[in-house]
Order: sequence, then C-alpha cells, then structure tokens
Amino acid sequence: MLDHIHLGCANVYTTAFDLMNATKLGHYDGGFTRDIAVGQKTMPLGGGVYLEIESIVDPFATADASRRPWWYTRAVSLKSAVFSGVSLRVNTMDELNELAKRHGGTTRLNVRTPPDGAQVKFWEAPIGNADPWQSGKPTWCCWENRLYAHPSGQPVVNAPGLAQPIGVVWIEIGGTKAEMQTWLGQNPDDLKMRFNGKAPGLYAIGVKTDGGDIEIRRPPASAASRS
Repeated sequence: MLDHIHLGCANVYTTAFDLMNATKLGHYDGGFTRDIAVGQKTMPLGGGVYLEIESIVDPFATADASRRPWWYTRAVSLKSAVFSGVSLRVNTMDELNELAKRHGGTTRLNVRTPPDGAQVKFWEAPIGNADPWQSGKPTWCCWENRLYAHPSGQPVVNAPGLAQPIGVVWIEIGGTKAEMQTWLGQNPDDLKMRFNGKAPGLYAIGVKTDGGDIEIRRPPASAASRS
C-alpha cells in the first residue's frame, strides 16, 4: 500500500506554506535528520498516507556539494519543488527484507527528530549503490509495530479554512505499466497508478478531500527525466 510521497525543495517553509494555501491541506513540523541536515514539513493526505516536504536547513553542514541530497540539487536547478519519490508500505520486516533481497539491496533505518524529541524511526528498502528514486522507481518502508505514531495521523497546525483529506485517489507515473509491474511484483492498478508514457518519475497526485478532489502537480526529480 502507499505510505508516503516525497517532495524535495529549496525552502521547506515557503513550499509548505504555499502548498497549504493552494490546496487547503494542513501540515505540521515533521522535524529534522542530523546526518544530512534536512528538515521536514509533514502534510497528511488521509487514508494512512502523507506527503513529506523536505529541504536542507543547515547550509554549513552541506557546504560540501557531495553531502547535498540529489533531489535538492534538482529542485534548485529547476527553481521548483520536485516530486522525488514514492514509498510503499509493508507490514513486517520479513516482507521488507525479502523485497531488499529480490532487488539486490539491503534495508536502512531512518531516524527523524520532531519538535517534541520523540524520535520517529522506520526502515526502508532496497538500499544499494543507486537510489531507486533517481530512476523513478518506488521504494518500500516498514513501521512494524509503530503505526500508532505514523506521520499521517498526527495533528496539523491550526490554520483557518483547511480541508479534511480523505486519501490519495490516483498517482501519475512516467514509464509504462509493464515496467512498473516488473519492479513492484504486483499490479500497479492496486496502487492507483496511472501512466503517462513520459520519462520515469512521479508527476502528480490526486487527493480526495471533504471539499472536493485536488491535484498536486510538480516536476519529477528522477534522473531519467533530466534530459
């Protein structure tokens, strides 16, 4: 099942604020990661799915260009927030380990510290020499027994006129359905994927709200779409 969608940008604050004004979807401070000095705003989309909006928040820690996330470099070059990737959810670490093995990679623990200090942890796969997101492929994650603290279920900031998200109703992907089915090992229709035949990557998502359906469309950050 769909877990979260990543939106990389140059400024996490203005991107989250502008997106909230455009969609009427609320967000909250998702915290930061120390290893690459990235901060996050989290936007629940309903149905156990969320959008993570991230950017560099410490330019000194990332003065070395090699430490900057690839999606950040892409967002800066396009002068736009970019859809960086899709993460699907499995229920157990056994499932995640099997997916990592099938794709010739490993699993990795991700740790983020929100404002209250209670660390948020989840595992993702497959991790290898290349990030699947750079070629427009989804990854998988596992929260195991921590779904009670899942980011999609946390309260948003109290802003006026917000809509209530009900869930993601479609996601627009580049490439072909056959290519995606080979990577996923399941029918992409089950994940509400539709394909535009363009270069691989995520192009747009549709979200159902109590005020009607909305569309969020941004350029894909995948390396295959850079030409």
